Amino acid sequence: MAGKFNEQEKEYIRSRLLEHGRQLFGDLGLKKTSISDLTKQVNIAQGSFYLFYESKEELYFEILEQEERYIREELLHNVLLKEKVTKETFCNFLQQALQFLDESPIIKQLYDKSTMEQLLRKLPQKKLESNHQGDIVFLVPYIEKWQAEGIMKQLEPAIIVSMIRSLVILSLQKEMIGETNYKPTMDQFVKLISEDLIND
Repeated sequence: MAGKFNEQEKEYIRSRLLEHGRQLFGDLGLKKTSISDLTKQVNIAQGSFYLFYESKEELYFEILEQEERYIREELLHNVLLKEKVTKETFCNFLQQALQFLDESPIIKQLYDKSTMEQLLRKLPQKKLESNHQGDIVFLVPYIEKWQAEGIMKQLEPAIIVSMIRSLVILSLQKEMIGETNYKPTMDQFVKLISEDLIND
């Protein structure tokens, strides 16, 4: 069965699954999108889906990681690397990160507790650990540079990455925090993190 498609066809089908998966997951959510919905869009048999992904959750997670990479690149290159890092610009960086997350149809699905639980239940632990390691690999060189320049406090870089990840995780708890208090609460956490990490 693995020889059903040649390498060029596999690459094309995978890119189409990512493209249509982004649209379907964004419109319908993870739970309501079926493998049949995905394969119909790409014109392959339902069983052929498993040549590319072990589950629809795995496809969703790959799209989610693409979205995260895009947001990281946009923020670092268009916000932090364009001007001197200060408490104000770092605060702005974190606020814009939260805004990007809030505006992403894919990431917004994670506001639903059951969607997050479904992902954690279905995805291999190694994939989740790899995602966490990707944040560290991406951010640590910038953190070390800012620390060497005396801009950022000399905390363990992995802890700083973990603080930023914790802010992102907190941002997904909008329902628990409550609509009224959500924005002022997040603004306060952003301010506290910026004040604590960036030197005067």
